Parts: sequence; C-alpha cells; structure tokens
Amino acid sequence: MTGSASWLRQLQQVFHRKLNATVVCLLAGGLTLAAAGSNATTMSPPERVRGFFCNQKVDSINFLMYQAQGENEEMAANAVNKDLAKFSCAYYLPANAIYSGEHTVMQDGLVFKLHSYVFLPEKVERWSGSVLGSLQQPTNAKHDV
Repeated sequence: MTGSASWLRQLQQVFHRKLNATVVCLLAGGLTLAAAGSNATTMSPPERVRGFFCNQKVDSINFLMYQAQGENEEMAANAVNKDLAKFSCAYYLPANAIYSGEHTVMQDGLVFKLHSYVFLPEKVERWSGSVLGSLQQPTNAKHDV
C-alpha cells in the first residue's frame, strides 16, 4: 500500500507542476493578446483620401494662406512649390492613408484646421486642411463707442 500511496503522491505533484505551468502559459498568452488588442484599438484604420496635400505642416499653412488670398487650389500649390523651389504640395488621387491627428493653428489673423495623414505604403506624413475664419475685423466694420 505504501508503494501505491507514494506513487499517487508523485503523480499528484507532477500533475500540480504541469497544471501550474499550464496556468502560467495561459495567463502569459492572455496578457499578450490583451496588449495586442489594446494597440489595435488606438490606431485608426486606413482610409481612402484624395485632394491637395503638402509634405510639411508649414507648407500646408502657406498653401491655405494663398487660398485665403483668392487663389484656387492648383495655383496655390504651384505658388508654394515655387516659393520652396521644390515639390511639396500636390493633388493626390485616392490613396490609402491613416488619419493621425487634427491641429488648429492661428497665423496672421487666420485660423487654420490642419489634418495629418500617414500615407501607405510609404509611411510618409502629409498635411491637408482648411481656413476656418479670420480674427481680424474688416476695415469698414462699424464700432459701437
């Protein structure tokens, strides 16, 4: 009887060691999956975008300044590229990009809303935006005194 009791005790110890190892592996796997899932939710999915984009944030602001002065998109892009003496602003046909943020900028009395996108597969950040309005009052505005 002592032989079978000893054998049962050894079997129980082996079972508990294997059970503990299995539980540790399952917990580690669950934590890994939870971490991967949390990273996936913070990144927005790629979307199809098109329109005028500039390589730098400041180039996009200059592009929008030309538009606020009355230039159309194509002429504004050409003016920025000419000022820089390099190619920065252009019209992009539908392309896959990941939206990476919104920025509000005030410059020379104008308020700009800029959007940042990371274009795929190149993983290059490009900027687009619009003019929200002006903080300057028109010269012919009536003032109450």
